[in-house]
Amino acid sequence: MMIEEDRASGRTLEFVTTARPSAWALDIQDDSAFRRVLLSADPLVLGSSKDADVVIDDKSVSARHCRVCALGSGVAITDLGSRNGTYVGSARVNEAWGGPGTTIIIGRTALTCSPVDTDLTDDDAEPLPGLAGTSLVMRHLAAQVRRLAQHSAPVLISGESGTGKELIARALHQEGPRAAAPFVPINVAALPRELVESEMFGHERGAFTGAVRGRAGVFAEAAGGTLFLDEIGELPMNAQPKLLRALDGYEVRRLGSSSGKRSNVRVVAATHVPLEAKVLTGEFRRDLFHRLEVFVVHVPPLRARRGDIAAIARKLLEKMEGELGRRTLTSAAIARLSAVDWPGNVRELRNALYRASDASRRGSLLDVREIERGLASRCRPDVEVMTPSLARTLLRRHDNNMSAAARAAGYPRSTFRKLLKGA
Repeated sequence: MMIEEDRASGRTLEFVTTARPSAWALDIQDDSAFRRVLLSADPLVLGSSKDADVVIDDKSVSARHCRVCALGSGVAITDLGSRNGTYVGSARVNEAWGGPGTTIIIGRTALTCSPVDTDLTDDDAEPLPGLAGTSLVMRHLAAQVRRLAQHSAPVLISGESGTGKELIARALHQEGPRAAAPFVPINVAALPRELVESEMFGHERGAFTGAVRGRAGVFAEAAGGTLFLDEIGELPMNAQPKLLRALDGYEVRRLGSSSGKRSNVRVVAATHVPLEAKVLTGEFRRDLFHRLEVFVVHVPPLRARRGDIAAIARKLLEKMEGELGRRTLTSAAIARLSAVDWPGNVRELRNALYRASDASRRGSLLDVREIERGLASRCRPDVEVMTPSLARTLLRRHDNNMSAAARAAGYPRSTFRKLLKGA
């Protein structure tokens, strides 16, 4: 589809063509959700006026806010004397050039420069319920989740901490035929190692010391529905064969029982560390890994979808409204938030907004000053809380380079080696 202006009538026309109309597009997230506008060398004026080439549904956007056009291997942006400014990164600009993924903030609206890829589909997929942000990458993810929701095979969700992997797991459940049955989440890393098998598969009374009554286990609780195993990489080796047997369609047997029962459960697992690395180090069974990775869904970090940050931030502030009162972000504040890498993803963004809201002394408006206060008090991981598990993760992230991992942790190499061994 192309968007052009009829010079005679002044109307904006949309029509379909089989030729590739443009190598660049703007992905727009304003108060009307998501739109994609194809660009050419002919400039388009963006603004809140109905006379603008592209009308932005945002009262904080000027009538004729900025002008954009495709320019070589990127997008040229020119501010047209707007009231609230045009921001690229965290800088207010008069003129700028954007490449792939560059986010432009005008008012409360995010514009993302995107190269057009005619091989990609699902551009019009509806966003998943419960997930803020309608960027193109999240629409492709939504389409993938809805396709996989119709299957019963296991799904492995990968992504950094704080990216919303459990929300994706819930969407896989809710969008599929098991939606009316239970969705049972369990964080494997939070389970005491000696109770993992009991929690997952259940136990009979007297199966072990302290088992004063029987327990069904989460496989039984999720019967007919979905079992979500978060942080699956932390599953102890002694429990992995039993999980593999359950996934292969065999019986799930309670501890202390002489018989088992077939499970009718769809398993969705999640991990923030590459399971392949754990397979190579012998911490995760290769056959179980391949059984879990029938389908793989990767949840992108916030830094890979900066155009969603404004929408996510607004959603988070709405949830805080009952406690902290109503808060509204200025254009400059949104631009500053969109320029941060957010290694902790949505959790870190939420904490920064909470602190910024608490620091606000000017009523409901959050500007750059409040955002900077929220960012300045971010805590960095302290070497005193480094655990053997975290040390092993850090080592894998540095390609098993002991010296590099020790430097990143802030430990001497000898101390870091002892920590890896659990000493």
